[in-house]
Amino acid sequence: MSKPRIIGGSAKGRSLEIPKRGTRPSPARLREALFDILEFYERGSFLDLFSGSGAIGLEAASRGWQSTCVDLSKEAADVIRYNARELKLAADIVHGDALKFVFKHPHSFDIVFAAPPYPLDLEDIFCKILSSKVATKDGSYIFQHPSQLKLDELAKTFGLELRSRVYGSNVLSLLHKPDSA
Repeated sequence: MSKPRIIGGSAKGRSLEIPKRGTRPSPARLREALFDILEFYERGSFLDLFSGSGAIGLEAASRGWQSTCVDLSKEAADVIRYNARELKLAADIVHGDALKFVFKHPHSFDIVFAAPPYPLDLEDIFCKILSSKVATKDGSYIFQHPSQLKLDELAKTFGLELRSRVYGSNVLSLLHKPDSA
């Protein structure tokens, strides 16, 4: 597997080390699409849950977001910390459980991104993240998941607007209050 690269911002073109096992870096096409969407958002705080390789959270930091990366794997957290240092990116790296983290930090982040490992019960995880209210009042949640998972009912349950975009076998689902951008 080739190493992912930062595709924009201050560290554009720089490659990332990745953990030897247990991660699935988001495809470059999906990362580029995500940050094309976020280009129109005012820069603020960005939370990358289940960070794995850190490609999303470090991309956010490279583009001017105040980024926090959370991963349960010590190896992954160490690699993300190493990459941040090598690329001279300011990012908070947390070695810990993503779901415990969100309940300790309510209303803290403008953008909350989560790409949990696909074998897990993703709908339940997304429900818990939304229940935590870790996003600011006008914040947005962005979930990466397989294309067969539909989040329409989940969005309705939380009174959120849902926009989903398909990228191969992956989907980015953006959830936010109907009156927010």
